[in-house]
Formats: sequence, C-alpha cells, structure tokens
Amino acid sequence: MPLASLQLEYPITRNFPGRTFSYATFAGAGVVLLFLALVNAVLGGYETVPNFDSNFNVTQNHWFDKLLPRAAKPKPGTLCDPRLFGLGDAVMTNYTMFPYVVSVIDSANAGDAGFAYRGGTLDSCDITSLFVNGNTNTFMIDFTALVKCRADAAQIEQKNNFEITLRADWSESYLLGAQKTLRNFQAGASNRSSDARATVLNTLMGASGHEFADRIFQMLILSNRTTPQLISFEADFPWCPASLGPAAPCGTQSPPLKINGMFEWLGNGSTVQAFSGDLLTNDTEGIVSNMVQAVYAAVRLDLGNPAPSNFLLQPALIPSVILSTFPETYPPKNGVALPTKSYLYSALMNDGYFSGLTNGTYDIPGLLPLTVPGPAVLDGVYLCRFTRAKSPGSAVVAVLVGTLSMFGAVWGIWLTLATMWVKRRDAGANACQDHVQMMPRPTSPDEKSRFMDV
Repeated sequence: MPLASLQLEYPITRNFPGRTFSYATFAGAGVVLLFLALVNAVLGGYETVPNFDSNFNVTQNHWFDKLLPRAAKPKPGTLCDPRLFGLGDAVMTNYTMFPYVVSVIDSANAGDAGFAYRGGTLDSCDITSLFVNGNTNTFMIDFTALVKCRADAAQIEQKNNFEITLRADWSESYLLGAQKTLRNFQAGASNRSSDARATVLNTLMGASGHEFADRIFQMLILSNRTTPQLISFEADFPWCPASLGPAAPCGTQSPPLKINGMFEWLGNGSTVQAFSGDLLTNDTEGIVSNMVQAVYAAVRLDLGNPAPSNFLLQPALIPSVILSTFPETYPPKNGVALPTKSYLYSALMNDGYFSGLTNGTYDIPGLLPLTVPGPAVLDGVYLCRFTRAKSPGSAVVAVLVGTLSMFGAVWGIWLTLATMWVKRRDAGANACQDHVQMMPRPTSPDEKSRFMDV
C-alpha cells in the first residue's frame, strides 16, 4: 500500500432498527454488569495468604460458596500442602504416647525416597516387632518397637501408594541422673489435662521394667551368678491394623508370645544365643511375657486401634493376659527371696503390693478402661493457603478494573455480532443514517446493488 494512501478512518454509525432491541440490550447490559461485578468481587476482592494449620483437611467457608457449582465447592485436603518425611524424621501421633522416627521407606509416594503425608488416619498401621535389651550392669532397659504402615485400598486407588516403617525408641532407667523420657513429661501434662493415657503408660512401663530388673537381680544372687545378667530378645506380632475391623480374628485375641531371637549374657561370663525353639525358661518367661504384652497394648493404643483384645480398653481381660505370679525357681537364701508376684499385675489391679514396695500411689483401675476417641493421625503442622478479603480500597479498585475490562470486552463482542446480524437482514444497514433517509428505498435488484455500493 502506498504511503500516500494511508489515512486515519472513523466509523460511521447509525441506530439499530426499532427500539425494542436497544431497550433489551441496555437491560441485558445492566444484568451482565451486575453479574460481572459479583464475579469480580469473588475473584478480585480476596487474596491468598499462607498460614499454618495442624489439620490437613481444614476448609474455609465464604458467603459465595452456596453460589458455586458442586464441583467448585471447597473440599477437604485442597488448601494445604502435604507434609514430607524422609528417613530419620521424627513423628508422633496425636495420642502423643511414643516418639517415632521414619526408619524405612519401602515404597515412596514422593520422589524416590520420600513419604508425603496427607493427613490420613493410621488405620493401616500396626506394631510388628519389639526389641528389648535389659542390662543389669547399666541399670537400663532399652526398647525399640517397629510399626508398619501401608496404603489402604482407597489410597492406592488415588495413586497414593506407600509402605513405611516407623521406629519408637525409649528406655527405662533406675539411675536418678538419667534423663527422663518423653513419656514422663507427657504423664505430668496429661494429669493436668485429665488425660489418663500417659499416666497409665508410665505405670505400665515402670512396673513391667521394675519386675523384670528385680527378678534378674535376685536370680543372679540366688543362682551364684549362673543366670542372665543381660537379656536381649526380639518379639514379633502379626500385622493386624484397625482397617481389618474389630471382628478380625487377630484383633479379638491377644497375640501369642513369639520370641524369634534371644541373647543372654550370664553372670559367670558365658553367653547363650538362640533363634528358634523354646527360647524362654521358667526364670524369664513370665517377666518377658508381661513386658511384651504391656508394650503391645500401649503401642496399639497410641495408633488409635480399638481392638477388643486390648486389656487397656477391656480391663476384664487383665487376668487372662498379664501373669499375676511367677514360679519360684530358686529358694530363698540369706534373706534374699525371688519375686514371685507380678508388679505389673499388682499395679493394674491396685492390690497394694507394688505400691507398698515403691511407696507410690497407683490408682490405675480408676483410670481404666482407657478410650480411643477416634482414629490416630500423625501430629504435625501443614502449610496452607487461605483466602481473606482485601482492604476496602484495594478491593474496590480490583473489582472496578476487573468488571469494566470484562464488560468492555463483552460489550464490543455483542455490538459486533449485532451489527453483522443487522447487515444481513437489511441491505441498507451499511450506510449512514442521514444518507439512508435522503435516498429512495431500492425496489429492483440493480437498485439494491447500487444501494449496497453506497
């Protein structure tokens, strides 16, 4: 195109035919303007702010929620980012009874070796193994419990497949200079908040450890140091999570005592190690059984498992699960007698025997049965994105800018479409209004063609 032909142009306008169309357009424009103002009040009148919340499934309610379609309504678990765990990261359940660390990630759901936790319940978790090391030389009993967690069917369907192992480590010590475990602090806090779980747990571990140590000490003296002064063993349990239901056979019966490995260091310096067969003797079977059953019941409670075989939830089962007496395998000598009554059983029944030995008060029957208020979850804090209203000035500017820009686009599109429609219906619609009024209406096809050229 030659430069000389470049000219600025301006459109020649004319009225749309009839008043009905104009009135309807202006009325529709008002409705559209109000609708766009409402839309921009939602889109531009609010801002997203990060915040922390301990509930992954937290939701927000706004005045415009009822106007949204069902697919757009807020859903639990959409506001927060999952919490990412790696090997060695510390976790606790909301029951706060045992400290855990992520020991093994068999199947990762975050990258190659990460576990993304989205606030799901621990119904698919259960204790599978317990390792105990009792050493009279250090006055210490060390515990390690392994908990296996697997994705349930719903999580697998949502492509959230995982399998991890949690490890809980704690110790019982009779040395006054030893640092107290988390359970002791929790017990004090729980007493103040009328929560009996930690108090019962502290008594369980203390009584079972006390009877374990006392019997080992006395046997060393009475046997002329031919019995163990160090006992290390592994106990395994069937995986029976709460997701199997309360009627599952493994949940209605207490697990049998299954020791898969034991090491003993005798007082005379010799050692005994075995991995199969009957690994327990009359000297140690009772104290080992009571300790294993106590830890098993406590860990399952910490996982929120309401299994009816848990004696902490069903105190009537205590006599059938916890041994009340042990055999007298060595006769008394020089004023030293082998403990034959169970400290743990005494504390649970509050018959006065254990409290008399320790000058303590153990009203455990008054705290039982313990309750499982609901499924356990991993305790944690999540980074969430909440929406809040902008300041009045910012909100007005955002709504006005958004509304006017959208309305201008809609108005331009509507006028373009309306003009195209009118031009198709009226051959003279392409001429200016005054010109059309001065020209006679065409009657023949040739006149219409010339009229269109004008």
